[in-house]
Amino acid sequence: MRTGAKSDMTSQVTSLARLRSRLADIPVLVALLTFAFLFLLFSIASENFLTLISLTNILTIASIKGIFVIGVAMLMITGEFDLSVGSILAVAAFVFAITLESGMAPLLALTLALVISGILGFINGQIVTRTGIPSFIATLGTLLAYRGIARGIGGGNFARFTGERPFLFSVLNGDLGFINELAFPAGNARVSVIWFALFALIAAIIMARSRYGSWVYATGGNREAARSQGVRTNRVIVTNYVITGLLAGFAGLVSFASRPSVDPLRGEGWELIAVTAAVIGGIWLKGGFGTIMGAAIGIVLLQMVEQGLILIGVDVQLFQGTIGFILIAAVILGTYLTKQ
Repeated sequence: MRTGAKSDMTSQVTSLARLRSRLADIPVLVALLTFAFLFLLFSIASENFLTLISLTNILTIASIKGIFVIGVAMLMITGEFDLSVGSILAVAAFVFAITLESGMAPLLALTLALVISGILGFINGQIVTRTGIPSFIATLGTLLAYRGIARGIGGGNFARFTGERPFLFSVLNGDLGFINELAFPAGNARVSVIWFALFALIAAIIMARSRYGSWVYATGGNREAARSQGVRTNRVIVTNYVITGLLAGFAGLVSFASRPSVDPLRGEGWELIAVTAAVIGGIWLKGGFGTIMGAAIGIVLLQMVEQGLILIGVDVQLFQGTIGFILIAAVILGTYLTKQ
């Protein structure tokens, strides 16, 4: 009996170890299972959760944040952080608003805002690679500095575009009427969902099938080994910071296009959401592992949690605390799954 019981226990331990190994190899599966569980939970807890307006709200709001989460995810796979993305988003939106209001052509205003966003990302990359300051500290500093730039550009006030709505606004974040009119009350699907899906798909292909994607994983996995194999790790890091800056800026323009006004606090706190989404999606904090699609699922999951909490009557002010607990749980789970 003792031998049989011991054998059963050994078998259970072995099965658990195999399951842990498989989940560690496919981190996006954990995000998918969590998403499915919470989706079912909120569907049961609130009769309004499965309505078109609720579901499209989740996708639309998540898509704006998700655009720059893609850049944050690539950067985290490299083993670096960018806490300034929310501030870059605000700077881009202010530049776009003020130049449009001054009479600049919409496409030129968009280009200028994106160029400035890329430059801010480039500055982040240069600070990190040239000084050796940990990216968490470096971008914490630029978070404050760039937010100060946004406040300075706007004079501490809102910036608005009061002219005739240009066609570019519809391209950036127009209404998807063919989806919204499928039910009553009408939904809130916007073009940002398409941009998010497009950027996520492109980034996923780059990371999975290109040489550059291999360089990103190598840089995050073992930087010294990557350098010995000829990978220009500093260039990879700086490039990812520029990509992150560009995507943060584009997210700011998409946000502005749906509501043509911006305040100095636009995007504040979104850096926490971006990091949490990436971790939930299976990206290691130390770098070298994870997927873009996992991070994309992570941001939709977080937005679903916010929407679900509102619908079941939980104070929305508790959402940030909920994010903190989710982040801690995701890190603990990730550490357990990858523990040898």
